[in-house]
Amino acid sequence: MKAPQFWYKTPGILSTFLAPLGWIYSNIVSRIRSYKKNQKFSVPIISVGNIVCGGAGKTPVALSLAKLLQSKGFTVHFVTRGYKGIEIGPLKVNTQQTYQEVGDEALLLAQQAPTWVAKKRRDGVKKAIEHGADLVILDDGHQTNGLVKDLSLVVVDSMQDFGNGYPLPAGPLRENLREGLRRADGFVYIGKKTTLPLQPCFKATLELKPLTLSKKRVVAFCGIGFPQKFYRSIKDMNFNLIATKSFPDHYVYKEADLLRLEKLAQNHDAVLMTTRKDWIKIDPSWQERLHVLDMSIQFQDEEELYHFILGKIPTLMERS
Repeated sequence: MKAPQFWYKTPGILSTFLAPLGWIYSNIVSRIRSYKKNQKFSVPIISVGNIVCGGAGKTPVALSLAKLLQSKGFTVHFVTRGYKGIEIGPLKVNTQQTYQEVGDEALLLAQQAPTWVAKKRRDGVKKAIEHGADLVILDDGHQTNGLVKDLSLVVVDSMQDFGNGYPLPAGPLRENLREGLRRADGFVYIGKKTTLPLQPCFKATLELKPLTLSKKRVVAFCGIGFPQKFYRSIKDMNFNLIATKSFPDHYVYKEADLLRLEKLAQNHDAVLMTTRKDWIKIDPSWQERLHVLDMSIQFQDEEELYHFILGKIPTLMERS
């Protein structure tokens, strides 16, 4: 789905009208969580998630966190639900799989560390342990039930923050904000400042990989949770953003979509640009015609975050 614009504005008539549905939704989510019995595993589980519906940057944060822990000598595995993929799992992701099978995010994660797709996350964790994981990073794990998380990190982006503060469908929140914040052990904040005093908070920046284009004029498209961040990044790189086209999150592109986008770019004497998450789902015959803006997360103080993790999970010191 595409995020409605009113989710990120001061609460108005529509969000107020939908607020009772949001209250019902958040209470159902809370009740379901309270009935679940959590299983403890023999290796630590670090959850990286968010409270809003996509776009905060949880997958880039998970990738950077894995890279940090790998640099300290840990064998890291990812476990993900494989959203929009048909595989139930548990299944180890490899280059032979497609986004239709395992989802787009699983393919990105697998480029950094062994990745398991499992609709039942506990089964994925078991497989990761069997295959030698020192620890498991649970991608998009904040609302996951049924297992004990040794550390829960919530990602917050400055452009998005928590929107209008309402749960679905009145706002972008996947659960009651107070409850979601309460279950977090720490926060990774991308940007300058938030409306809430989040503690402990680890600041991070969005790093953009330099691009050399034949033209400075760009037509951009994407199917991500918060497309405004992608478009702002293009402007930050001093490209002339001529036009944009936003699709629903995890959108699967058709030939007709790409033909229309190509025509739009030709009409404006511009190049076509998208995200890596979108590019990975596009037919190879089209991929070479597109420019990709690669982004990564850089923690402001990696050692501070690392020692925070060791403090929360002392058993990791024995493995390091």
